[in-house]
Amino acid sequence: MNNTTRQEIKSLVTSTILNKFNNFTLETEHKPFFQSLFTEQQIVTGALIQSLYTTFGMSIYEQIAVILAKSAGFHAERQYKLLGKIDNTTENLIDTYWSNLKTALKTGQNMRSNKQKEFNMIFNSIQQGEALVDGDSTVDVYIRKPNGDEYFIDITTVKNNLKGFEVLKLKMLRWIGLRLSTNHNARFNTLIAIPYNPYHPNPYLDSRWNATILDGSNDILVQEEFWNFVGNDNNTYNELLDIFKEIGQEIEEEIENFFNNL
Repeated sequence: MNNTTRQEIKSLVTSTILNKFNNFTLETEHKPFFQSLFTEQQIVTGALIQSLYTTFGMSIYEQIAVILAKSAGFHAERQYKLLGKIDNTTENLIDTYWSNLKTALKTGQNMRSNKQKEFNMIFNSIQQGEALVDGDSTVDVYIRKPNGDEYFIDITTVKNNLKGFEVLKLKMLRWIGLRLSTNHNARFNTLIAIPYNPYHPNPYLDSRWNATILDGSNDILVQEEFWNFVGNDNNTYNELLDIFKEIGQEIEEEIENFFNNL
């Protein structure tokens, strides 16, 4: 990672944290049950950290991914609009497959997600469609490599529940249909990204139901898999951790002052 990229990420993260300190207010002051259990300082601290989790999940991870991808020589955008129109036959095909996949998961049937089969199923059904905005058009991070390969990525919460992953799976299937509807020869992949693995050092997928609803790394990139991919370097994730440690050291005084003055 070059120095310009490091500084851009540092500036983004530092300004986000300091702005949160300067503008943070509790959404509500009356929390009778928690105020009976905890001090006001503890309540504010918890609320602030939760607010930062939300801010990073909603926008900062996306911005960092775009910075890294551009630095790697890729075209990258956030909140990209994937246009297209899925015909009724293909829409029904996707819905039926998705419903069967969910049912198999809940009943223990021997059916697992298979990305290549899913792609072929949609490829063989989809009809030419107009480039229209769809309910699933918004892509968190869009990347196009110099060879023309495209990647449509949804960055999701690190502890998504079963329903959340089911919805994401349907979105990935529909993204395939939308892209093929406007270009049947497009080379692309649809992916779910998890910024970090909360179960580390245990694998994210192996012990969870998402190992059935998703087709492993063909569907989902977790922690270093994601960051190393967008940065096009096997050391990107480790470098990101170093950057965050540097930020923590550089704004240590501001952090301490904020919490001491709660």
